[in-house]
Amino acid sequence: MKLQAKLLNSSMTPNSALLRFAGSANLTVDQVLKKRSELLTTFGLNVISVRPEPGAVVIAVEREVHQIVDIRQVWARWNPKDVGWGNQDLLIGVREADGSLLFLSPGRLHAPHTLIAGSTGSGKSVLVQNILLAIAATNTPAQARIVLIDPKQGVDYFAFEGLAHLDGGIIDEQELASQRLAELVLEMDRRYMRFKEKRVANITEYNAKAPENERLPVIWLVHDEFAEWMLIDEYREAVSTVVQRLGIKARAAGIYLVFAAQRPDANVMPMQLRANLGNRLILRVDSEGTSEIALGEKGAERLLGRGHMLAKLEGERGLCFSQVPFVDSQFIETIVGLTQNTTPRKDRETVLAG
Repeated sequence: MKLQAKLLNSSMTPNSALLRFAGSANLTVDQVLKKRSELLTTFGLNVISVRPEPGAVVIAVEREVHQIVDIRQVWARWNPKDVGWGNQDLLIGVREADGSLLFLSPGRLHAPHTLIAGSTGSGKSVLVQNILLAIAATNTPAQARIVLIDPKQGVDYFAFEGLAHLDGGIIDEQELASQRLAELVLEMDRRYMRFKEKRVANITEYNAKAPENERLPVIWLVHDEFAEWMLIDEYREAVSTVVQRLGIKARAAGIYLVFAAQRPDANVMPMQLRANLGNRLILRVDSEGTSEIALGEKGAERLLGRGHMLAKLEGERGLCFSQVPFVDSQFIETIVGLTQNTTPRKDRETVLAG
């Protein structure tokens, strides 16, 4: 194939073999990309990605048999610590480059709001479930509240109906969803009034000063399949207004938005809304165009599905290929049951320890 290269090292990930070659005039990213079809048809090698690194070209080739990453195995490596009041660093996956844990940290390291996209079978709902479980397992209901909106009648989240952190149950009616969005803006304004009274700049400083019975919980708005209702002008305007207002001041107020959709196309996702959802957690999508809208570049259309993810987190360089842990119904029932325990801390630590 007229490609000459020196293999520096190789490693296996749950989805692929990572091959790191020395970069040279005889092996460039563009040259490998041009040979992608030939590698597949002649040698049966499905090249998922080709990425440049200093002095090297890294090629990811699909494994013949994929490895399932179970959430119990991943959580056994997780040692979350309360920072002041609760935990806002959520374990969402395993990085393919080195096997380290991947966290979503809107309160500390990353943008306050997140976009999730992925087609049917991509693992989008499992990723949202990972986020909900991570919040619930590492925070008491007094430390974190969840507003869960799902236009699909909550079919992917029935097991979460008893979650103690859930504020108002699973919201599946458009009118009620619009009302809750407006209430979030009012809550943000109320919080800023409290900050002014205490002469503090954000929720962390406020909770450090306030007595425990006056501390404020972090609020997570998780809106699945938001594209379902965004074609309705009234709802589209409500969502755009709320996200625009929260996009400026929500981090300090401790209100974080997670919006998920199969296809966040341009007609349902205005540029202003997209700009305010700074973290991108993108699973397999149907086309290069959808990848460019959701991720800002091509690549997500070549993911393998079932939790194979590309993360683009504000505050971190480049893209991160990762695998979302698989969640089974029994594990969800265990965590939901523990949130109803009056003394859940010790039990949660036991679950996290595997």
